[in-house]
Amino acid sequence: MPIDKLIPIGLNLCKPLVRSGAAKEYWQARDWSKLEARRVAIVACHFLRNTFWATQTVGALQRRFPRAELFAITRPAAVDLWNGWLMPDRILGAPEVGGDANPEKSSWFSLIHRAKQFRSRGFDLAIDLTGSRCSALLCFWMRAGCSIGFGGGDLSWMYSHVVALEEHSQHKSEEPFRVIRPLMGAQAPSAPAIPRPPMPTCPLDQISREVGIKGPPFFILVPGAGSKDKEWSPDSFVRAGKLLAEKGQIIVAGSPDQAALCQRVAHSITNAKICLAPVGRVAALLQACNGVLSNDTGLAHLAAAYGRKVVVVFKDTDPAFYAPLGPKGCVHTFKDYDRVEVVAAPLLS
Repeated sequence: MPIDKLIPIGLNLCKPLVRSGAAKEYWQARDWSKLEARRVAIVACHFLRNTFWATQTVGALQRRFPRAELFAITRPAAVDLWNGWLMPDRILGAPEVGGDANPEKSSWFSLIHRAKQFRSRGFDLAIDLTGSRCSALLCFWMRAGCSIGFGGGDLSWMYSHVVALEEHSQHKSEEPFRVIRPLMGAQAPSAPAIPRPPMPTCPLDQISREVGIKGPPFFILVPGAGSKDKEWSPDSFVRAGKLLAEKGQIIVAGSPDQAALCQRVAHSITNAKICLAPVGRVAALLQACNGVLSNDTGLAHLAAAYGRKVVVVFKDTDPAFYAPLGPKGCVHTFKDYDRVEVVAAPLLS
């Protein structure tokens, strides 16, 4: 077994020694609703969808800690999701951290090095809204004054306080708010019915020129997803895209590592364009589009929050817990469905 893989095993075997390395105050019992903090780190390094839900806690935490400096620690691809919530210098990239459902490619050594870099920030409180082994280690190793989180797998003991969450009892957008509930006291808020989306990082006309469209009407297809088992077939996206192309221009959007998939779909639809831009720039297109056809992706959730028509085809995830949240009538979900004309119909009406 590579030595890098032995690190979490060693941490568990040496738990008493590791625990002794933290300040005594880190483990002490406390009334979390009365906790004071000058610097707070919100650790949200999961899928774009989950990180988007995590951003919604910023307003509640700003009210709870009105004199504190709030920082977000997030994956580089999700930095733009915090635009409009926090100043750019308060948004810290951590490519080494991810959710356990989205395995990290970075080494544990890199993660420990990143945590040491964050120590100089002097965080009084780390709030882990990721819930993975890596994020639990980050919260502990960056020597925050105390930490609160959920999950964490076999490293959950690294939190000062672990919040127990019932699996699939509510829409997953509530999860971040349940994690921060001990901090909020009697006035603990719930997740908003419609999440507040981020501010786009560029104007529509700029990204439209870059993509090669003249503006509305246009539709956005999102054929990729965080994992292959969440993806509707590329051929289905092509067939649906051809139907939508009769009503407007087509943009096939995704992350840079989904370029081949996006090209496969776009090249089969006449005059379709490809957009692999960062999420903040894609947001300008989502805000103005005539509709989005997507797998269960972060872009679909943003489009719904902007009030656009959204059709999402779910494969292995359940729309009861993961459906995008938007104004009444704008979100349409299908579970493992293959009739393309039926799936595309809400966007054509």
